[in-house]
Amino acid sequence: MAMQDDDTLTGMVPEPEAAPTPGELARARRFADLVDKALAGRTPPAIAAGDRALLEVATVIRATHGLVELAPGPQRAAVDHALHRAIGGLTATGATVASLPGGRRARRAPWIVTGASTLVAAAAIAMLWLLAPAPHAPAPRAALPAEWTSRPADSLVGPIASDRAGDASARLDAIFADRLDGLRARQLARGGKP
Repeated sequence: MAMQDDDTLTGMVPEPEAAPTPGELARARRFADLVDKALAGRTPPAIAAGDRALLEVATVIRATHGLVELAPGPQRAAVDHALHRAIGGLTATGATVASLPGGRRARRAPWIVTGASTLVAAAAIAMLWLLAPAPHAPAPRAALPAEWTSRPADSLVGPIASDRAGDASARLDAIFADRLDGLRARQLARGGKP
């Protein structure tokens, strides 16, 4: 079978509704046979570079749609390898996952991993519970003078008449001056400068 290394991207682009040419049909049949052989595990050793790239894309597309499954042997080996790496080669009993016989390994590995992770979680919770500091009552706070705390400004501003509703800056100045007086009193009480 003669392989042609022609790139379909360098040739003329046919019209979308045009009937396929005999050459296009032959190339499609040849590529379909190549895909079938690859899926059956009989990929030819020598493939044109363009066909190899298309074959890899077709394989990836097929795999992403869940249409490719590993055989039981390689699938079990991949799971065992992942479990072995996840638990550092040791199970809760100290035996390695790889040391279990084939059938038992496949059945017991998930239970061993689950049991080991449950034991580790239980030990962590017990350590946190046993090493937690004893709760203590918060220290009582001393009462602060009223001028040091946030307080309503109603006594400073009083009721606002409707004809004085637009005079907010004077009210804000009065509130600011009151708060500044409280700050000065606090600084003087501590021996600071006003």
